Amino acid sequence: MNWIVAGLIAGVGAFLADWVMWGKVFTKGMEAYGTMPTSPEEVKKMMGPNLLKSGVLALLFGVLLAWFYGRLKGGLWVQGGPLAGMEFATILWLPTIAVQTIGNGIWYDKVRRLNNATFWSWLVRMNVAGLLVGAFVR
Repeated sequence: MNWIVAGLIAGVGAFLADWVMWGKVFTKGMEAYGTMPTSPEEVKKMMGPNLLKSGVLALLFGVLLAWFYGRLKGGLWVQGGPLAGMEFATILWLPTIAVQTIGNGIWYDKVRRLNNATFWSWLVRMNVAGLLVGAFVR
């Protein structure tokens, strides 16, 4: 399958994983980290544009992940398939997201809960996208 199509599929998977993590898993204790308190009408007004932005970024993320995977998959321990995609995604996640969120948690006590949520959310998002890219890129 074309890497662009695989990337778009991975972007949709990443968007859905992100929606589940932030909409269903991380619900308690995150109220303080949202935007300014708004009325239900204002929330409805900004929900559409925010979902659109999030969706476009997720698609871009998926396409870039597929492109990089296509270029670098020969250097992975696992050769091809969904596990190779997950290996690639985890290799990207570890030095960037994991180290950054742990490092921020050292200095910023007040946002440690948010950093922990970001840590796990990105791991799930990266592995869902990696699994899909690995499954569809040949």
